[in-house]
Amino acid sequence: MEFAHLHSHFWGSYSDSALGLDEGLARAAALGQRAMAITDHGELAFAPRFYRAARGRGMNPLLGCECYFVDDAFDSIARNDPYRNHLVLIAKNAEGYRNLVSLTSDAWLDRCFRGNRGTVDWSLLERYHRGLSCSSACFWGSFPLAIIRRGRAAGERELRRYLEIFGDDFHPEMSSLGYAEQEISNAAILELAPRRGLKAVVTNDVHYAHPEDWVAHDIIVKTRFGKVSDFAVTTRSIWLKGLDEMRALGFPDSFLANTAEVAAGCDVRLPPFPFSPPVLHGSPAADLRALAARCAEAVAGIARGPRRRRLVKRLEREAAGIGAQGLAGLVLAVGAIPRFFGSARGRIRIAAGGWEGSALFRLLGFSGGAPRGPSPPAPAALSSLRLFCPDPRAAAELLLEGLGPERACPAAEFVPIRGGDALRYAAEVLGVPERERLRGLGAVRAGEFVASALARSRSCAALCLSHPLVARWARRIEGIPRISRPSPGAVVLTNGPLRTLLPLKRLGGAIFAQYDLEGARIAGLCTVELVHLDGRRPASNGNEPVPVAGDF
Repeated sequence: MEFAHLHSHFWGSYSDSALGLDEGLARAAALGQRAMAITDHGELAFAPRFYRAARGRGMNPLLGCECYFVDDAFDSIARNDPYRNHLVLIAKNAEGYRNLVSLTSDAWLDRCFRGNRGTVDWSLLERYHRGLSCSSACFWGSFPLAIIRRGRAAGERELRRYLEIFGDDFHPEMSSLGYAEQEISNAAILELAPRRGLKAVVTNDVHYAHPEDWVAHDIIVKTRFGKVSDFAVTTRSIWLKGLDEMRALGFPDSFLANTAEVAAGCDVRLPPFPFSPPVLHGSPAADLRALAARCAEAVAGIARGPRRRRLVKRLEREAAGIGAQGLAGLVLAVGAIPRFFGSARGRIRIAAGGWEGSALFRLLGFSGGAPRGPSPPAPAALSSLRLFCPDPRAAAELLLEGLGPERACPAAEFVPIRGGDALRYAAEVLGVPERERLRGLGAVRAGEFVASALARSRSCAALCLSHPLVARWARRIEGIPRISRPSPGAVVLTNGPLRTLLPLKRLGGAIFAQYDLEGARIAGLCTVELVHLDGRRPASNGNEPVPVAGDF
């Protein structure tokens, strides 16, 4: 029998998952599972990376998210009511993934609770349900919770609303995590599903790979505010289970078969949208004319003769390739940066698959060597370029301002748990006495790696020798993203409207992509990475957003 998990949290479930992409997929493959879902909380941050990693293993990536669901988001926001349920949505096809992009963008931009949580309501489900498979999520979903709190009649009323929207694509979700409340909803679904002809599914609510990894998850959850709290996830059953372990839960084999059927019915291919580079002057043709005018202006200052004729021919070939790909608008947008820096323009350069030596970019003010070979480089390389400049943050702001919020936004930057912090978190959660912690970890720097701290600090090494689990679990959680924030030196560019082509989020007053730079590239979007002249990435300004309590 085939089996695949339809409810899995990876690193994009910030502060609530200890499961890395490669680790989770490798474990699923070792268990004989040929498909797996990514359903992080409220967003699609790691969906493109997951897609690439799964396809690389010959597995079927099921791209989805576990939404924060309320009846009416605007009403919840007006009443400042933090209550929400969970709901799992998975894309069945390209249309479904496009709808998931729009749904999560709308949830974050228009229905954002307290500036840091996008919420989905019935109106969004009605608008964007096509191409989506929906499951009721854990027992904190609105359907099972209606059964638990108000009885089966209330549960059936909630069920009817989902069936009106999703029809056969709605699936009651079942698992057994050791919660008494869940057994109430499980019993009702066992009776209700065959009577109503529902295809109930069985899946674990996966948060880590192996049973013992509950410790890593516990440390991550308890320290999500930067200090240790007494909050705890009481179940220790949310590891990535195999078919035999799922069968041992006692659910009908037909429900397990339904799970495999849902997985087999999903087939998403990235990129999900046609290539959509930015357009500045109304059409790609108008952009190409504007670019030709910029080049003609620069060429006019060169004396007539063989050198000028060779340059013009080279420019014509390069511009033809750029125009054929619709990339003239992107080149114009980036070409404004050398002018912005004035006297420093001779030091500004790009890295983009051979274009750094192009005649066109040298005329626009970028430094670079002579063109390589008689033919221009492949224009597609320009859709993902790296730009070296004196002030990357200022250059990024110039791009964002020039293109506007409908066509450009910062990419996400994933802020990891740093090694020094990982050691402190692990030591405190594992119960190392405070005096020992202060003596052993006092000299450890927050930003250094665990291995570096152990090698550099004798007191740290001594503490970890006395308490070996501290080093073990600190290494385990080191590097796991804690939050995402706008990157100061990475911009995603499209022809807009941005929110329909790229999943966006809001944190505080900032709007940015859910994807990081690599995720945006995998999704087929144009990106510009801006770095210092020596290749250093710009540092954050330190205004890091803080996760909200209970965002699980």
